[in-house]
Amino acid sequence: MIVILDRQHYGKPGRDDRGAQTEIDGQAVYEIDLTLAYIEAATTLLLAEGHTVHILDSGWYGERNDRACEIARENPDERVAYVACHVNAGGGTYGLTLHDARSGGGRRLAEAVADVLGTNAAPHIDRSIVRAAEQGGTWSRAMTTISGIYSGPANISGICFEPFFIDSERNRPLLSPLGLNVIGQALAVGCMNWGE
Repeated sequence: MIVILDRQHYGKPGRDDRGAQTEIDGQAVYEIDLTLAYIEAATTLLLAEGHTVHILDSGWYGERNDRACEIARENPDERVAYVACHVNAGGGTYGLTLHDARSGGGRRLAEAVADVLGTNAAPHIDRSIVRAAEQGGTWSRAMTTISGIYSGPANISGICFEPFFIDSERNRPLLSPLGLNVIGQALAVGCMNWGE
């Protein structure tokens, strides 16, 4: 299996986009630093289990989707999971995994990741939910992160991963190195469960 982990917000041309932010002990903490930490944890586990990992961290989201689809086309005999890596903001207390409403593979990938996240991140999140995103719908902002995956080859499925809220007291333990390791491992195991 191939897993493509896209560190979104980071690497947009001509922009210093760090994503959501909070403050811990007087220090600014940014979404892009948290996603990097859980991406590294997921990568370590996936590589140890014999999977291939690609990390994307530059370009506009559409360009990243195109690169992911190109990787899938170059590896037609491999299942490919694409993950748009984020951290949520707005004070919620749940984990969220979104998929393109048109994609059965995306739904199954989202469910597999959400199942492991809900178990591993408890009690710091209330629940781990899966939602379908579509243009013009309630979750349409998520579609900008994965919209190009559905039109790719049949062996790729994509999700937008928002495992916790950066500004939630309940989720605060997940911002620690240990918590981010838990998130990364949940992401990796969910992808592996989907890939079986």
